[in-house]
Amino acid sequence: MNHLPFPQTLRLAAAGAHDALFDRLADRLKRTVGFSHLTVLVPDEAGEYLRRIYTTDAAAHPLEPADRVEDNPWFERLFTMGEPVVAADPQEIAHWLPDYKGFAGTSHGALVNYPIVADGQTVGIINLVSRANAYDERTPGLVADSVPLAAMAIATYARNRAPETALNPGADR
Repeated sequence: MNHLPFPQTLRLAAAGAHDALFDRLADRLKRTVGFSHLTVLVPDEAGEYLRRIYTTDAAAHPLEPADRVEDNPWFERLFTMGEPVVAADPQEIAHWLPDYKGFAGTSHGALVNYPIVADGQTVGIINLVSRANAYDERTPGLVADSVPLAAMAIATYARNRAPETALNPGADR
């Protein structure tokens, strides 16, 4: 053997192709978990909002600030504890997101919010939406396999947005 193969995913990251990495993430999650909508959110620079940086439905979920950061059980579960939120039906969604009315009048009634943890810190979340009862306690295990790809896509996105600050080794030491 004259060379070792270089995986296509790493080629995309090296090329700065974050959109292609997110598309690959969406394809993988569509096959393994299923969803009607997928978004990826990250905290904004000021830490005041979660910003959508990827969406499979820009009309319903545009790339913009999506949620104000608040002190509530949903944020604590995802960002402090680094644990997923699974809501199988509208009642469970209301438990986690009591003010959210975005599913009213739609066929959506289940969600999974999965934290993307890198170096012990939640750097974003995968948000999957589907019909009621589409997700259960087994779903997080299926999503977990895609978290490294999501982290790579977020890092590539960050590098493309601000190359001088995206990778700052030792800044938190």
